[in-house]
Order: sequence, then structure tokens, then C-alpha cells
Amino acid sequence: MISALIGSVIMSAVTLAMLLALKVSDDALSKVGKYPLTKKEIEILRDAKFNSSDIEKINQVIKGLDFNE
Repeated sequence: MISALIGSVIMSAVTLAMLLALKVSDDALSKVGKYPLTKKEIEILRDAKFNSSDIEKINQVIKGLDFNE
């Protein structure tokens, strides 16, 4: 009887740990790709003849990305 109780407590703890790990990884993945362009990326775009308005449009598109679909 006691071993069944201990087993259920362990199963509950493991289930909670798995759900917590899933939540943390989901939060981390939802923020992926939403950072503005770095200075090096802007430099590369300018070398490729993009102007400032084009670079700003790219930043706006990055901010508007939705990865939950």
C-alpha cells in the first residue's frame, strides 16, 4: 500500500516536471525570430543596395511574425 502511494507521488512529480519543461520550451520558442536586425545584418543589407526604408520594413515584418500557427 505504501509503495503504491510513493509511486503515485513520484509519478505526479515527474508529470509536473515534464509539463514545466514543456511550458519553458514553448515560451522560449515563441520568442524565436522576433529580434530586430543586428548591426551586421543591416550592414549586409546596405551592401546589397537596400535603403533605410526597406530595412525598416524588414524590421516591421520581423516584429509581426506569428509562430503559433
